[in-house]
Amino acid sequence: MKLRNLLEKYNLRFSEIYTLLSLLVTIILNLLFFWIVPHFLLNILIAFLYSWIIIYLRFKAKENKIFEFLSNIQYLIGILIIYSLYQFLIKSLHPVDYDNLLISLDLAILGKHPGDHLTWIVNPYLTEYLQINYTLFYFLPIFTAVDLYYNQNDKFDVFLRNVLFAYYFSYFLYFAMPAIGPRFTVYTFDQINKELPGVFLTDVLRWFINFGGGVTNSRVNPSHIVNRDCMPSGHTMITLVAIIYSFRFQSKLRWVVFVIGISIIFATIYLRYHYFIDILAGFTFGIVSYFLEPLINKLLLKYKN
Repeated sequence: MKLRNLLEKYNLRFSEIYTLLSLLVTIILNLLFFWIVPHFLLNILIAFLYSWIIIYLRFKAKENKIFEFLSNIQYLIGILIIYSLYQFLIKSLHPVDYDNLLISLDLAILGKHPGDHLTWIVNPYLTEYLQINYTLFYFLPIFTAVDLYYNQNDKFDVFLRNVLFAYYFSYFLYFAMPAIGPRFTVYTFDQINKELPGVFLTDVLRWFINFGGGVTNSRVNPSHIVNRDCMPSGHTMITLVAIIYSFRFQSKLRWVVFVIGISIIFATIYLRYHYFIDILAGFTFGIVSYFLEPLINKLLLKYKN
C-alpha cells in the first residue's frame, strides 16, 4: 500500500507518521541486535501494540470526537514509551559514557563546573521554583497545544508534529554520546537533597524525575541504571521549539511558555542535571530541528500527493 493511500485510509497525520517511524526503528534495532538487547521480544511487542493504538485511534477519530480526543492526548504516554524503548537500545548498543569528555569541554569553556558558578545564588526558594519548572517540562508544550487546538486549530497539527519531531530527534541523538550528567559524576548523587534543599515539593519532584530517568531501585548504584539522556539536553531542545512556535503562532500563552521555558533551561544547570555543553548542543539541535522538520515534511508530502 502506498503511503498516500495509508494516510487517507487511516486518517493519519504527520505527527503519527513520525511516531510510527520512530517505533519502526526500535523494532528493527531490536530484531537486528536481539542477542544483546534485554527483553527484545517485549520491546517489539510494546512497539507493535502502541503502533496499533495510534492507527486505531486515528481511524476511529473520523467517526467519533472521543476517539479524536484520545488520539490527541495519547502522546502524553507515548513519548515516554518511545523514550524508554530507545534507552533500552542505547544502554545495550552503545554502553560507553562520555561524561569525562563533556566535563573537560565544560572546564575548557567555563574554567570550572557550571554548577560551581551558581553556588552563590543557591537558595531553597529558588531551588523549589526551579525544580517545579524543571518538572513542568513534560507539560510545557501542552499549554500551547491546548490554546492552538481551541483557538487556531489549523496550527495545532503543525505545532504537534514539530514538537514530536524534536522529541524523537533528541532520542536519536542520545545514541551519539550517552552520558549520565553531573549529579552523578561531578557531585554526589545522594547528597543533592542536602546541598540543594527546597521548601515543600523539591524532594518529591526530584524523586519523580529520578524515577522517570531510570533510577527505580534504591539498592543499585544509581549511576549504573540511570538513563543515558544528557547529551544533547532534550529539555533545551523541546523547550526551545515550543517557545519558537508559541511566538510564531502568537499563542495566548506564549509569555507563560517563555518564562517557564527559560526557567527550565536554567534549571538544567542549577539543579545539576546537565553539563553546560549539553545546553549549547540542545540550543543548536533545537534550531536544527526547527528547520529540518519542514524539509522532511516536504519529502514525505511527495509520497502523500
